Amino acid sequence: MSETTEERVDRPAARGGIGTPTFEPRARDGWIFLGGLLLFWVVYNGPPVPELAGIDLRLGMVGPASSNAWKWLGALLLIALVLWGERRGLASLLITKPTSKDIEWAFYAFGGVMAWSWIASLVAPQEENSGVATITSMSIAGVLLLIVTAAVTEEVAFRGYLQERLGSLLHSRWIGAAVSLVIFIAPHVVFFGPSWLFHQLVGTLALVAFTLIRRNLVATMLLHFLINAPILIPTVLAKL
Repeated sequence: MSETTEERVDRPAARGGIGTPTFEPRARDGWIFLGGLLLFWVVYNGPPVPELAGIDLRLGMVGPASSNAWKWLGALLLIALVLWGERRGLASLLITKPTSKDIEWAFYAFGGVMAWSWIASLVAPQEENSGVATITSMSIAGVLLLIVTAAVTEEVAFRGYLQERLGSLLHSRWIGAAVSLVIFIAPHVVFFGPSWLFHQLVGTLALVAFTLIRRNLVATMLLHFLINAPILIPTVLAKL
């Protein structure tokens, strides 16, 4: 049967039902999703070994910067899988032109997250940890690239791909969001330590809620960038 415009998901679903999947699953989607998971774990998360057959898989980079290229490659391959494997449009990843309201609410959400960060710092000031120290020891340009990479590629991988595909296959965006949230949280806690849950989890929940409600990944990328941008402050101060 030939595909229809609706099957290609040229536009996201109406914003009325938050839990309503963005698109209906097809028979082959489960198998394609397994391929997407393979790309996610092997490419997006970076190779499990630093070197293979004498080739430096980290491209001479160390620390968090060594994963930047793999994250971009993984995100691009996931997009390619959606376009040519699933034969769906970018809107199935929630990648559409944001409205003025999308941008406006991104800044409102950012304000709410910053308010929580301020309150959390008063209740229990965040202690120095190796994760933050590693990032602030990088160059300002390196940290900025890290922030942009996270804002774009993590939203494509975790919200646009994992959340929406699981939401479609399981017939509930709520379930898709919950599963992708757990997968997103785990490496952050490992890198930044348990205190991340108290200080930064609210920001992650804001990203998930914003994507569920607004259904616009570009605006979520903006929110993600804004939430992570304050790490530039200690980075700059460390260079003075």
